[in-house]
This record gives sequence, C-alpha cells and structure tokens, in this order.
Amino acid sequence: MKKRAFTLVEIMIVVAIVALLTSVAIVEGVQLKKQANEANCLGNLKAIASGFEIYSAGNAGVYAPGDQVNLQFLVDSGYLFHDLVKIAQTGNFCYTVGSITPVGYDIRAMAVNSTLANHNYQIITGGAMRRSDTASPLDTDFKAY
Repeated sequence: MKKRAFTLVEIMIVVAIVALLTSVAIVEGVQLKKQANEANCLGNLKAIASGFEIYSAGNAGVYAPGDQVNLQFLVDSGYLFHDLVKIAQTGNFCYTVGSITPVGYDIRAMAVNSTLANHNYQIITGGAMRRSDTASPLDTDFKAY
C-alpha cells in the first residue's frame, strides 16, 4: 500500500488561503481599533461637557469662574474626575483647550496618528459635538455630524 502525501501545489494553495485570511483579519482589526479609539475620544469629550454643564447648572449659568487655560477648576469643584483634567495626549488623541470662558467652552481632540483615527473632534458649549473631515492635525474645520 502506497502512502499519499500532500503535493507542493496543495501546500502552496493552503498557505495562500491562510495569507489571504490573515490580511483580511488585519485590515478589519485596524478598522475596529479606529472605531474603538474614536468611541473612547467621544466618551472623554462627553464627560468633559457634562462637567461643564453641571458646573453651569450650579453656578447660575456660568461655565467657568473666568477665562481658564485648563480644566482644573472643574476638578477642584468636584464636577470632573482628575484623569480627564490632563489636557494632553490620551490614547490616540491630543486634547487641547480652544477656549474656556464664563459664557462657554471649546475643547478639541486632535488625532495623533491618522492610521488609528479618521477624524478630529470638538465639543462646544451646550455639549454640541463636531468633527472634522480628516484626522490631519491641520484640519480644524469642524462640522456638526
């Protein structure tokens, strides 16, 4: 009785199929990572906006005691947790203050790596979320979506 083994062609076909499936999985993984990064960013911005809105509700509609350069006053007042006050790079986004005044706020999340994010984000007075068309650091043309 003769033993049957795999031919070189059969092995090459199996390797090609495995390579194709692996490449599809990697592309899908990158897309899922982008979605996760952006969902995390949106959650952080909404938490910051909630802190401003709660502060405003407790302070006669005033969003800040004066012009501010960071979110420390919200932490000191108990309206925001300390881990969100660090306006700097968190994950794939760099959070920056556009403006914080008694009449409103503008907080921005700019993508650090466009491979891992599709957009830049902005949250403005009233919790209105806006985003740019690209993740370019120069793209600050935010639109409602």
